[in-house]
Amino acid sequence: MKHDKIELTEEKIKQLAEISLHPLFTPFPQSISDSYRFGWARGLVMYIETILHGNWHKWLKILDKGEWDSNDPYPQIELSPSGSDEVRKMLKKSFEPLQYKGIRSYEFLSWIGYALGISWFEKPNIDDQSWKHLYENFNFDFFLQYPSDYLSLFLAENGSSGDLSYFPTPLHITIAMNRMLEGDDDKSLTDLVYEPCVGTGAMVLPSKSLNVVASDLSHLMVRAAAIQAFLYKPSMLYVPRPVIGLHADPKELRINKYFELEVDSRIYCGDSLLGEFTCPKNIFLEGSEFVDVFFHPLDLEKHEIYFYEEELSKPWQSLSFEMQKRIVAAMAREIQPDRTMTNPPFNAKIPKHEKEHMNEIIKRNQAFVEERKSRERLSMFQQIEEDIEQKMELITTDYKGVSKEQLMFAF
Repeated sequence: MKHDKIELTEEKIKQLAEISLHPLFTPFPQSISDSYRFGWARGLVMYIETILHGNWHKWLKILDKGEWDSNDPYPQIELSPSGSDEVRKMLKKSFEPLQYKGIRSYEFLSWIGYALGISWFEKPNIDDQSWKHLYENFNFDFFLQYPSDYLSLFLAENGSSGDLSYFPTPLHITIAMNRMLEGDDDKSLTDLVYEPCVGTGAMVLPSKSLNVVASDLSHLMVRAAAIQAFLYKPSMLYVPRPVIGLHADPKELRINKYFELEVDSRIYCGDSLLGEFTCPKNIFLEGSEFVDVFFHPLDLEKHEIYFYEEELSKPWQSLSFEMQKRIVAAMAREIQPDRTMTNPPFNAKIPKHEKEHMNEIIKRNQAFVEERKSRERLSMFQQIEEDIEQKMELITTDYKGVSKEQLMFAF
């Protein structure tokens, strides 16, 4: 680590001991042969992060406690709008020799994500010489010493082309946007913030919120966002269970913020216009199964809460505990975000096949609602259908001159 000497207090030594005993912590690598192991650098990076910032320690303590209130310390980090040339030079030195061998930015990111043991990544197809070069030259410490959104510029220069060309929002703008929208009270920490085209995370990494959901259509961007969330915002990457005070009301003990109980991460890959995504079931498990995730999908049949229409008409106490749990999980998926923050690119047109798919969904939804008109409906179902109807009206308008991201932004 190339930085000024840091004095370790008793409290910091205690934190290091605790983080080293956590199940997510992995042994330090002893040689390059260890670097072929999934997650080989995770423990090392968590250890350094605990020395410099302590956000992983704070977040894991909150998760272990299962509850958070305003008196508890919480993860936060100050990102530099300009970043450090030292980090950029290190990235260039690490990646440039790989380019001459035809290794793309995707494999480079995969090497980083595989090192951190994030299940979005598999072991990249990189020759042993290039692997050795990365092991000797890539420095995770620099990202933590000089926190900033480095992967946005890297991918803008090396990563994306075609319909999903990447033009990142400068970090100084996203920092200003967050400051304008956030207050000084605890609500800013608990607000559910949604970013529908997250890129590498520039819009939400500066957010105070411990309750961020992010998605992107690009597999590359989702993976980059997962790496930077690991480094700077663990509460976005790893959320294995609801936390009282953040995701559940501390008085009523009910989930009062959107929550997906089938996966343990908040970063999804998929189409925000349709509200249909995929995500690893276990974000730190090698070879994790990928599962479908729905965040207010356009297709009414994909709102799981409709499976329980009959049960919801019965007295709550008459339902089995397992049925209650399933209903609570389905209801948690229907809660709307408190704030949506995004700056989508306005260059991706809706392809013909996707327009046709949306029109099919619209027809199915109309039949779905018509079938239920004669039933006594709970207000919750009526609200879902009204929200979807508004989206349907938007989609059935003239598409001429309207990009996919413009429609998504309107959602």
